[in-house]
Amino acid sequence: MTQPRQGCVPLRPLGVAEILDGSFRAIRRNPAAMFAPAAVLAVVRVAATAGLQLGGYRFLNSVALQLLGTFVIGAVLGTVLSGLLAAVVTQDVLGVRITARQALTRLRGRIWALLGLAVVSTVLQTLGLIVLAVPGIWLWGLWAVAVPAMVVERTTIRGALARSRQLVTGMWWRVWGIRALAYLLASLLGIVVSVPFLALASAVTGSGGLLTSSTSGSPAVYVLIISVGSVLSATLTEPVRAGIDALLYVDLRMRREGLDIVLQQAARAAQPVAPAVSARARSAF
Repeated sequence: MTQPRQGCVPLRPLGVAEILDGSFRAIRRNPAAMFAPAAVLAVVRVAATAGLQLGGYRFLNSVALQLLGTFVIGAVLGTVLSGLLAAVVTQDVLGVRITARQALTRLRGRIWALLGLAVVSTVLQTLGLIVLAVPGIWLWGLWAVAVPAMVVERTTIRGALARSRQLVTGMWWRVWGIRALAYLLASLLGIVVSVPFLALASAVTGSGGLLTSSTSGSPAVYVLIISVGSVLSATLTEPVRAGIDALLYVDLRMRREGLDIVLQQAARAAQPVAPAVSARARSAF
């Protein structure tokens, strides 16, 4: 029997291709709600990163500082965006489309918790990577669905990390592999978008980049051109990453808690009007 589909994915445990495809479907079904906040946070992220790069170039000329600062800024703002978009994607699974404003309303009172989660997870994963690499890699998989768990279940930082561990345990390899594949594809897309801007910046300024000493043009011009490409790249790729994490969360709950049964019953009861999901199904997210 064909499983009912309310939104971006079938209402049953998902395969790898369905998770990947579901993320793109969610974007196509909710372009404004996905791209608008991604663009805003991309501008904030790139502006902060550009300021850090110019500061490092002019005053400290420190490659390590630039790279570390860029990573931290990206992780913190990326977590906030993932939380915002998780609300959009999980609702789209039910066939319900919400606006970016409605998604932001769902995060009311949770922004500081998301920021705290970003700091805790980023610091611990980074330390794990520095110490022996393996702990950081392990935590990246173990905490894969901490953000959507925090947003959907409105839990604490500690509760979100524990919830992710509960859902992922026993399926770590699968979750890590799907997430790594999705992030690799998104990164490749980002590179394709960014490379033309990198070439243009180098041609205009005669520069090999801020991390070299061969800059003959203005570093501000170089950073400006690179920043435009970075904003466009992040706007296109961050929703894909956020969608993957949200759908991994949905898939794990289907596999472990039978969420798919609840959603299927709601979908059949609601047919032929797809958006009319039951209160029980809606309360799941």
